[in-house]
Amino acid sequence: MRYSLAVVAAIAASVQAHGVVSEIQGANGVNMPGLSVQDGTPRDCASPLCGSEADTSIIRTREMGGKASALGRTQGGGAVDAGAAIAMFMGGGAGGAATGGAATGGAATGAGAATGAGAATGAGAATGAGAATGAGAATGAGVATGAGAAANNKRGLLDALTGAAGGAGGAAGGAAAAGTKTPKGTTEKGVAAAAGTGATSGLPTTADDGTITMTFHQVNQDGAGPLTAQIDATSGGTDPAAFQDATVTQNVPGIGIGGLSAASVMDFPVKVQMPAGMTCQGTAGGASNVCIVRMQNSALAGPFGGSAAFTQSTAAKKRAVEYNLRKRHMARGILGKPE
Repeated sequence: MRYSLAVVAAIAASVQAHGVVSEIQGANGVNMPGLSVQDGTPRDCASPLCGSEADTSIIRTREMGGKASALGRTQGGGAVDAGAAIAMFMGGGAGGAATGGAATGGAATGAGAATGAGAATGAGAATGAGAATGAGAATGAGVATGAGAAANNKRGLLDALTGAAGGAGGAAGGAAAAGTKTPKGTTEKGVAAAAGTGATSGLPTTADDGTITMTFHQVNQDGAGPLTAQIDATSGGTDPAAFQDATVTQNVPGIGIGGLSAASVMDFPVKVQMPAGMTCQGTAGGASNVCIVRMQNSALAGPFGGSAAFTQSTAAKKRAVEYNLRKRHMARGILGKPE
């Protein structure tokens, strides 16, 4: 325990910050940058001096409706604007992921969507946040005893600190995923590359079981997991009250305290399961049937995180509708009056 506390204290005394949802990978093969992502953000640097934190979302409930949107704000672009980011993806004519600041202005209408997990393609990690919930619980079967338990505890902490698989999964659940070091020289280019491609491809979709897959770029130490997730199925990312808790089934490693780990400049695959019965009904940026997912950690200086837009696959929507019908029929059978 002394060992663990000493390591935690050492990291807490020297943390910088930040992590961002850099991309969502649709089951339909459509990839789209995260909603706060800004081209030109260095992805290979952990220091705020290089601009790597520019597009990390700072997600604080008390700021929503003021200087931040329901998706938070970034240092580089201000309040995150889902409509502007989606419009850019769908038609290439809107300006950036956040309102005001560097994120505005037309981007090139390059072809090809940004590519998936692994080495992120671009934009900085803004100061994201959101009130993240819950400390991570170490994963693993069985309870080791004696010296073996101590060794396992140290290994689990080391994994969580360094970004290896096996770290804390977080209150939202989900096994921690192993990360990939972002290659030297990587700068965000995904927004321009994907601009306008949604006009023919549409938005990224869930898998048929209602799960979505994203890449989370951890900039520095307090940009770690575990992450929590919420999904807005109705307001297009504008109404804080529209977000419902969702289950994180694959998470970013972290020690479970303050969004900390020793990992930095790494990309982690993240998976989130939509709540049962939820159907995407929002409109934003010229797209319909839109859902917005928001992810955040529990960093004391944050919370930090990001967001992404998606829609449901045909099969996933059918499952959700059938679930709601079964619920209604069950309620009528139990509570309804005989006719």
